[in-house]
Amino acid sequence: MFWDSLYSALNVMTYWQTYISLSIYLLLMLTPVIILFLIFKKNHALHTMYFKKLLVPIIEAVSVALAVLTLFPIILHLGEDASWGFPLRVMKLLPGSFLGLLSILIILAYIIDVIPVFRKLQSMKMLLLGAVSLAFVQFFLSFINPIIDVELGDFIPGYWFICGILITSAILSKLGHFVFISMTKTLGNRFNLTEEVAELLILPLIATLGFLPIFIYGAWLS
Repeated sequence: MFWDSLYSALNVMTYWQTYISLSIYLLLMLTPVIILFLIFKKNHALHTMYFKKLLVPIIEAVSVALAVLTLFPIILHLGEDASWGFPLRVMKLLPGSFLGLLSILIILAYIIDVIPVFRKLQSMKMLLLGAVSLAFVQFFLSFINPIIDVELGDFIPGYWFICGILITSAILSKLGHFVFISMTKTLGNRFNLTEEVAELLILPLIATLGFLPIFIYGAWLS
């Protein structure tokens, strides 16, 4: 079951709309960082520290939610096209539920960032945020378009599947952490950026690796 889901997840990466959605995710993550750097260019280290602790989890939660809600037809194998208007429809028709989803994701992001060990496991963090977002998809679909045949009754996979997806997430997290450390030093030296700013620029790029476990989990759900 895990290997079938992994194959399906890799197949999701063949859709060009997946890359468009991930590009939008990066845009949402990087734009506030670039704006902050330009505003506080002379004394950005202190501001970057507070920005990273207070605002990054919020931006990350919103970005992940929008990406998953857009790509859910492809992730769950309900269609070959992303639903670009679905997040906006959810905001209009179910604003309370959408805010509930964001609140849960933000709280989870804050909790993970507070724990030093978990903070390095970005792929596992993305998996958790993405899994919660996919769980909310069922409720959103049942309200907005009950004609769509989607049954996601059981959200907890079997033991071996959990082991497989956690191992995959751990490997991607370690790989991402290695690349993160290397690119932070390179970017900082090349463009004369402080370590804090370089980290904020690279972290969203590394976090995109965490979408693969989300796709694996979505393939299992489907």
